[in-house]
Amino acid sequence: MNVLMITGDRALAAGKRGALYNTLEELHAHVDRIDVICPRVSVRRYDMTVFGNVHIHPSPLPLVLQWVWIYWKGRQLHARMPFSVMTVHEYAPTFFGVAARWLKRATGVPYVLEVMHITGLPRAGSFRERLYRWLFLRLIAGEARPAAAVRVINQHETPDALAAAGVPRERMVYAPAFYIDHDAFKPSDTPPQYDVAFVGRMAANKGIPLFLDVLERTGLVGVAVGDGPLLRWAQRSARRRKLKVHFTGFVPDSASVAGVLNRSRLLLMPSGSEGGPRVVLEAMACGVPVVATPVGIVPDVLPPEAIEEWDVAALADKVKNVLRDATLYARLREGGLATARRFERRAAIRAYAEALLQFRV
Repeated sequence: MNVLMITGDRALAAGKRGALYNTLEELHAHVDRIDVICPRVSVRRYDMTVFGNVHIHPSPLPLVLQWVWIYWKGRQLHARMPFSVMTVHEYAPTFFGVAARWLKRATGVPYVLEVMHITGLPRAGSFRERLYRWLFLRLIAGEARPAAAVRVINQHETPDALAAAGVPRERMVYAPAFYIDHDAFKPSDTPPQYDVAFVGRMAANKGIPLFLDVLERTGLVGVAVGDGPLLRWAQRSARRRKLKVHFTGFVPDSASVAGVLNRSRLLLMPSGSEGGPRVVLEAMACGVPVVATPVGIVPDVLPPEAIEEWDVAALADKVKNVLRDATLYARLREGGLATARRFERRAAIRAYAEALLQFRV
């Protein structure tokens, strides 16, 4: 089976080992060939190969012309090495599913829309996110109609929103995108260095301001892992408020993330909108309890006593309560380890590959 993957994820093409790299590292063994079409990155060559049979094709065009690149490159690839099924990461404002529809008409190859998350759902961090959420929910029913299926990666938040927007539930396929490498993410005897960790892109929807507010209210020692547009602001804010927090910047691989988690007593995940996030499961696999806002996969994997709304005082109280209550801490730790085992990487990606098989030509 040859697969064409249409994505907005530029990290792989930029040489970063992020979520897409981790997925393809296992998925490539279940198919003959994977071609990945993604937006432009600041590299000089436009065709790259990883794992022997995964070929990355960043666009040479601006993002506004990405539809043209998807259609032209997709037809070229299909003429050379016909693919059996397409996947397309669908999100506002790009709506790459439009280009996938064109490709389907030209090639006859079916495609699966993959809704990893809906920007601004359940909580928008800006006017732009509110606009993108409105656009997506207004248009997604029409976008989903020509697709073979719509993949969702959590069991409640996204399916409920899609159903309310007019996408029939019988068209949805639940296939988690959270593949935990238990060789990297596992408990460690490393003594804790930090009280609370934040791991994520330094962007408005990830909740870094809320994380800093919780540190200020509790006086706990924090560590923040990640890069992004708010990193410099967060560093300045932490210095101004004299917060005890270490910023690591971007970390290169899973082992580095696991190292930080295993030096932390707790992970705080304060996002406003997420499809996952994967780091919740990664922390659980390390035996690190998690306190999180009710986004994405969180209601699927965490008990109510570990979930809180976007209120600084309530989040701070919940964090302090988990850290003080040895019985609750142990229960969250053991429950997290058991839950994380359900997302073992090889089994989860094999199930995803088998799901794709049912839609191939």
